[in-house]
Parts: sequence; C-alpha cells; structure tokens
Amino acid sequence: MQNVEKRYERSGKARPCFLDQKDLVNLAHIIQETFSKPEIERYFRVSTTLGNTRVFSNSMDDFLVQKDLPEKITELSFWIEGWDQRTRFDKNVLLDFSRYSIQLHVEGTDPVWVYDKYNNIMKFLKDKRACYWPIIMLEKYIIFCMTIMLIASLILSYRLRKASSYVSDIALLGVWSLLIFSDTRKIWPYSFLKLKGTKAALDKENIFMVAIIMILILVLLDFILGPFFG
Repeated sequence: MQNVEKRYERSGKARPCFLDQKDLVNLAHIIQETFSKPEIERYFRVSTTLGNTRVFSNSMDDFLVQKDLPEKITELSFWIEGWDQRTRFDKNVLLDFSRYSIQLHVEGTDPVWVYDKYNNIMKFLKDKRACYWPIIMLEKYIIFCMTIMLIASLILSYRLRKASSYVSDIALLGVWSLLIFSDTRKIWPYSFLKLKGTKAALDKENIFMVAIIMILILVLLDFILGPFFG
C-alpha cells in the first residue's frame, strides 16, 4: 500500500467577474499562498493571448507592466504547481478566465489544502462579481420570455389594430434579435479584466448594458400596462 497515492481535486465555475489591475494582483497573491518561493519562481504562470501571440510571465507585476497589453481583456490564465519529497507534484491550481466562462481547478494530495485553496479563490471571485451577472445567468429565460411576449404582442396589436403599440413591438423585436442572433458575450463577457487604470462606472460596455436593461424594462411595462391605458 506504500505505492498507492491519493489525490483530491475540486473544480467549478465562478460567476461573471469584473476585476481591475489591483484585483488581479491580489488574486495572484491568493493563488500563490502556501507555495514556496522556489515553486512560485519556477512554476507560476500568468498568461493571455494577443492575436496569434501567447504572452506569459512568472510574475504578476511584470506581466501587467508590458507595453503591448491592451487596456482590457477577457482571457487570462493562472497556473501554478508545487512539489514535496514524496512526489514530484503534490498540488496545482489552474484558473482560466474567458469571454464565455471562468473555470477553477484545484488538485492536491492534502484534502484540507484543496478545500481551503478552492474556497479562498472562489470567495474572492464572488466578491468581484460583475454588476450584470444576473443577465448572463438568466439569459436563456430572458430570451424565452421575450420570444413569448413578442409573439403575443404582435398578435394583440394586429387584432386591436393599434398603431401606437407598434413602437414597443419594434423595440421588443430589436432586443430579441440582439439576444438571439448576436454574441452577447461581447456586450457582457463572463470575465471583464481591466489591465490599466481602475474600474470606471461609465465604460461604454456598461452604458450599452444599462441601455439594454432600460429597453427591457420599458417594453415590459408597456406590454403589461399598455392594454389598461391604451
């Protein structure tokens, strides 16, 4: 039984996150906690892809000061491994940010370490959730409801022959088309990582997102209250 080894692992998805430069530095520190300095210097990697080029570094600070990095990205990966005297690698962490998901994988020979590391990273990401995360989580339901409302509204407008309701129908059709036919992750990506400066409340993505929400609210109010005040 001395040749038998057990490894424990935890994997999961984080909710959409919005992190700035300071957040990324703090996240790197959380990932590196309990790893020795030689392990960090040799096996820690933070990387992203710029066009056809893979950019990586074993230092978060050095990575962020690169001149060719854009102001914001949606894809970033953290990876680190450690070892002990019994095995070559006894623990590793992989955190992958992308436009479509945020994946965390923690593995090790110590179940307590795996549990603590996984929960510490997830807790940090939970505190950095993007303000638009409910839209992503409920997007399928929003599309379904919008589709039903569009069909019902068009039928009702046709039967009542109300020209005023056509405006809301057009707005509803526009939002529905946006959700159905476009890549909404370009509007509200799963990971929004700001590499330069700090978080801005008036980024164009935030303005567009607020505009879409306002259209949804106005269309819903018109659809629900319109028949009573029309």
